[in-house]
Amino acid sequence: MNIQEYIESGILESYVLGSTTAEEAEVVEQLAQAYPIIQLEIDAIRDSVEEYALKFAKTPPPELKTKVMNALLELEEIQNVNTPPQTATPETNLVSFTPESKKSSFSFGYAASWVLLAMSVLANWFLYNNWQKSEDKVVALESQTQILASSERALKASYQENINILLNPETKRVQLGGQKPAPEAQAVVYWNSATQEVYLSSVKLPLAPEGKQYQLWAIVDGKPVDAGLLDNPETFEKMKSLGNAQAFAISLEAKGGSTTEAGPKGEIFVLGNV
Repeated sequence: MNIQEYIESGILESYVLGSTTAEEAEVVEQLAQAYPIIQLEIDAIRDSVEEYALKFAKTPPPELKTKVMNALLELEEIQNVNTPPQTATPETNLVSFTPESKKSSFSFGYAASWVLLAMSVLANWFLYNNWQKSEDKVVALESQTQILASSERALKASYQENINILLNPETKRVQLGGQKPAPEAQAVVYWNSATQEVYLSSVKLPLAPEGKQYQLWAIVDGKPVDAGLLDNPETFEKMKSLGNAQAFAISLEAKGGSTTEAGPKGEIFVLGNV
């Protein structure tokens, strides 16, 4: 017997849902005892069904519950009225199909049909309600997918732009090394003298204290020029454009930075020549 084929046949799902015949259920139980993998699969299916039921469980309308309960009470009353008292006899019990029993069976079936109808309405309402929820989830998921796709396209475009900048032969890479306040600090400046674009990357600096902020400087004709404050020092960040520079440096300034006229007021953490 191929156990995997038996598991994939769907019989275990039918068994868990109670739709197998008595003979089929008996076979499933025997095989579950003989093959632990089948029992594990049954347990997994039960857990999935229970998880699904708990996830989508919702209280049915009160009027539907009332109809079901009334039908059950009517069924119980019919059984009580039409069931004669039983007396224990040594004789074998036989089912007698008298006109009265037929009438009782008809009434019993009538009441049972009401129960089945009510349960059917409940099931249909349950399925429709969850279908509506699924539709809403699909719409929300499609919207999220579109947003993610748009974000992905924008991110790819940004990456491509960064790559183009780095591959441009006019772009110079300037390595900034750590100074006395932080010997292990470093950063990299990418500067294109033709387009005057300046980018900062690979920044490794100590965490700025409260009320402080790092600032990039370009040394132009021997004087420091403000090249911008560092907002996201670990990313590839575009700074202020510069047409000429002999060196770059980063200092730790008060929040908001300093000006070109005032120059750096704080200590220089990294420095590098072009």
